[in-house]
Amino acid sequence: MTSQNKENETLQSKAVTVYTMLTRKFAMLEDLPQKQLPMKYAFVMAGIIVFVFAWKVIAVNKVESDAQKQIASERVLITQQAREEADRQYKKEEERFAQVLSWAVRSEFIRNNIDQVGLYLNDIVKQLNAERIDLIGEKGELLVSTDKRLEDVKGSDLYPKETINEHKIAIKTDANGKKLVIAPVSDFNKRIAVLVISYK
Repeated sequence: MTSQNKENETLQSKAVTVYTMLTRKFAMLEDLPQKQLPMKYAFVMAGIIVFVFAWKVIAVNKVESDAQKQIASERVLITQQAREEADRQYKKEEERFAQVLSWAVRSEFIRNNIDQVGLYLNDIVKQLNAERIDLIGEKGELLVSTDKRLEDVKGSDLYPKETINEHKIAIKTDANGKKLVIAPVSDFNKRIAVLVISYK
């Protein structure tokens, strides 16, 4: 029994020692709420809070700004692509119209109905809001023009040689910046004339 009492006493003394040691360690923490922190720590804490808040506001604003810039650039890109597609479609429609007009002119030209061709072109120039339409023969002579002031002028004086000699439908810009739609008039694989539509 004596040895058991000694063991109990040893355990109790060890427990007291551990308790005393822990009490000393946590004594500082118990006193902390009663102690006042120096003012410099309060300012440092307030500064850290302000810094974190300002950093968050700046980060959010940067993300919003980047998102707006990306949306704006995508909008510009989509608008540009839409315009390019519209321009391609418009160009195709102009080429189709020029082809149909050259077929109509060819049928009257073959029958030698030059007056009828003049009537066609006068009506069409008004509908297109074009400056004029000229029909130029293979030798460079001006066969028909919707501008009556040009009746005595040669076609080769109005347009450069490469325009008059065009063998396929083309859309070009002349030296004055005016748009020209050129449509050759062919009869069984032989070019007999060329139509030139000049826009204002």
